[in-house]
Amino acid sequence: MTKVPKIQVELRDGKLMPVSQHDAERLSDCKSRQLFNLSLTGTRSNPHHNLYWSILKTACESTGMWPTSKHLHHELKLVCGYYKTTISPLTLSIVRHVDSTDFSAMTQAEFMIYFELAISKLSEAVGYDPITR
Repeated sequence: MTKVPKIQVELRDGKLMPVSQHDAERLSDCKSRQLFNLSLTGTRSNPHHNLYWSILKTACESTGMWPTSKHLHHELKLVCGYYKTTISPLTLSIVRHVDSTDFSAMTQAEFMIYFELAISKLSEAVGYDPITR
């Protein structure tokens, strides 16, 4: 199961501000006085991570090929080879478990490699460069 990416904020002049437009949109969907548990992030690039999710959301909305960005993310991990294969002991069928792209699971260098491959595969699928569109 793919985890929903966390809303990211940064501290600017004593106020927590969304890092990207995608984060701002997700925050606007929250109810007033919503409580959040915050944790500091490390070496991964928040803007790069949020660019990825923004591109996926735009691709889903503009093409209708995937119901949500989570579905597209799952498919991209599969097509890019970011999964482990096991055999189900009950059915003896092959089961693929996608790898995580969470901040704790990938370094920035690893995410950059994944990002380039994923955007290349997405570009092939939609017929245009999703970064420039």
